[in-house]
Amino acid sequence: MKKYFPSLPLPLKILPLLLFLQLPLFLQAQINYSGSINPGNMFRLSDQSEISLPFRLAEAELGFSLGDFEIKTNSALEYRWSNNENEFQLREAYLMWYPSWGEVKVGKQIHAWGAVDGNNPTDNLNPYDYYYMFLPGAERKVGTISGSVKYYWNAWQMEGVFIPEHEGNRLPFGEIAFPLNIPDLRPFLINKERGREFGFRIQSTLGSSDFSISYFDGRDRSFTPVGYNELPNLMPSVFYRKTSVLGFDLVSFIGDFTNRFEIGYFSTENDTEVDSITINDASYIQFAGQAEYSTENDIMFSLQIIGSKILEINGTISEDEFQPGMGTPFATFTDLGLSFSVSANYYDDALEIMGNTFIDLKDSQSMLGARIKYSPINNWKINVSISKFMGEEGTQFNSMEDFSHLKLGLEYHF
Repeated sequence: MKKYFPSLPLPLKILPLLLFLQLPLFLQAQINYSGSINPGNMFRLSDQSEISLPFRLAEAELGFSLGDFEIKTNSALEYRWSNNENEFQLREAYLMWYPSWGEVKVGKQIHAWGAVDGNNPTDNLNPYDYYYMFLPGAERKVGTISGSVKYYWNAWQMEGVFIPEHEGNRLPFGEIAFPLNIPDLRPFLINKERGREFGFRIQSTLGSSDFSISYFDGRDRSFTPVGYNELPNLMPSVFYRKTSVLGFDLVSFIGDFTNRFEIGYFSTENDTEVDSITINDASYIQFAGQAEYSTENDIMFSLQIIGSKILEINGTISEDEFQPGMGTPFATFTDLGLSFSVSANYYDDALEIMGNTFIDLKDSQSMLGARIKYSPINNWKINVSISKFMGEEGTQFNSMEDFSHLKLGLEYHF
């Protein structure tokens, strides 16, 4: 008698039969997809030269649902015009299960905590991709392998997140065109087990307001110097410090205003040994408040205040030298900043106009921006935006003045 698959174990031998028996179920499954193709380029306002940085040329989301289960993927093709360099990125790929009591997710995910738009001190589950630092929300995050469970009980929602391995921010080392000079300290990174991370969040309502309390225990997303090694030469030692975050956020409604607020208390410590300690431990807070108002003509006004305050440092550095390794990236620009934006849509949303500004309330630096999106036909958009950075000598935005740019792009959505 002829033997089929003689070298395979029994479970693999019967796998084709099991798949055949499950075929009716797969035929009942729903497949959904969406995506976009986004060619575009950036040019300096000073001399109209090209700013050669990678961007997401194409993006796609694919979902597969069957009963209480769903598989979701989010991918992108990153491209750079100057050298035709490209890279496929699987930003998310996870399995979801919807039991009667809540929701379970396992895989590579981008999480979303907090209440304000974009600049969230309490949202630290994912590292940031600094190439996309000026994009909103999840667009500037890096997906990580994790598991999450949500449990719903009356007006309460409880969520737990487990991350088996820490992952740091994606930083643009050696990028001449990038506006921030970030030194490459990776050769001095102390190789140590980064450990597991976990967090939990409780959400509920109080009257007409929604609030949540969260806790996260992990390591900094950016590494920072923790000391110096004197042998054989005086060399810096950098490390991902251990940091925990206790957060609170609130969304309330007063008349036609939507108000959002969140605050995070950060406690960070150096749990490694070096010859000369720079930072033993430190604590600081970051906060963000936001007010939104929509007119009868659907013009949206949004005002946001972002701030940070160092509470304590035990070590040999000053408050001015200390750099938080976790929290919203904009807190590294200023101790207190104000962001204002206005947006409107016309001609059945075919035309979108937006203007925004960011002002440092302590140092003399600011940013101005404007964007126009126009859809001449369905699924197509023309995108034109401009950003201008200004700052006195010694400020972050002063070093970014040459990054002031005009961006032209075309979008096709499917």
